[in-house]
Amino acid sequence: MKKIFLLCVVFAGCATRPPAPAQQCNPGLALVNATAWVSTSAEYRASALQTYTEARRALDTALSTSSDRPAAIILDLDETAIDNTKFEARVIRQGKTYDADTWKQWVSESAAGATPGAAEFLTYAKSRGVTPFYITNRKAVEEAAIRKNLEKLGYPLDGAEDTLLARGERPEWSSSDKTPRREFVAARYRVLLVLGDDLNDFVAAADKSLEERSALVRENSPKFGTSWFILPNPMYGSWETAVAGNGTACDELQRKIEVLKP
Repeated sequence: MKKIFLLCVVFAGCATRPPAPAQQCNPGLALVNATAWVSTSAEYRASALQTYTEARRALDTALSTSSDRPAAIILDLDETAIDNTKFEARVIRQGKTYDADTWKQWVSESAAGATPGAAEFLTYAKSRGVTPFYITNRKAVEEAAIRKNLEKLGYPLDGAEDTLLARGERPEWSSSDKTPRREFVAARYRVLLVLGDDLNDFVAAADKSLEERSALVRENSPKFGTSWFILPNPMYGSWETAVAGNGTACDELQRKIEVLKP
């Protein structure tokens, strides 16, 4: 009888025990692996160097064809030519994926590093008489800090012409869509190469579904590796919006988990 009574007490206690608290969402942790890979891995460095080495070969090939128009290349900045992993480390420590005030402070410091291979590639392009144009979605009001950052890295900037085309610099450049700025360069220059880390650096892909984005890559597949060169960026980008949509950081994190099919 005593054993039965004790079992009843034990099971009653289990039944009335309060449920364990739900695991708290920490969005910043979603960036840890990606940021650690970009900032520390030999594999990322090899990928970036490989991209810029192939871009140099493609540049030589393109320059073997003469033209009356001056030659140019177009590069994105963030995670294409410059490295913002120290900013990512800051927001990870805050438990976030992005913070506007932290980003504003980061840009003002002009402290982004060079993507492996970028400085050497840009120096070579300039030595061949090719003008690099930097098309960035950083804001026009931040241009002084951006220029200071590029000068620190030794990246070529044209003294006679504005080759840093920031978002909002002209009324028609107020959108994050870089198409008008690419067209602005192409109207006066023979654009030999385009380099970026996001599909939007090459085509207008904003608000496209995963299927539509894949179709854009298929349609333009002959250009990748010949005149278009993309660098890996697992930390953020328009791919993320296509997967996670919009909402709270925790909602977006959950959608990323749900899209994975075991």
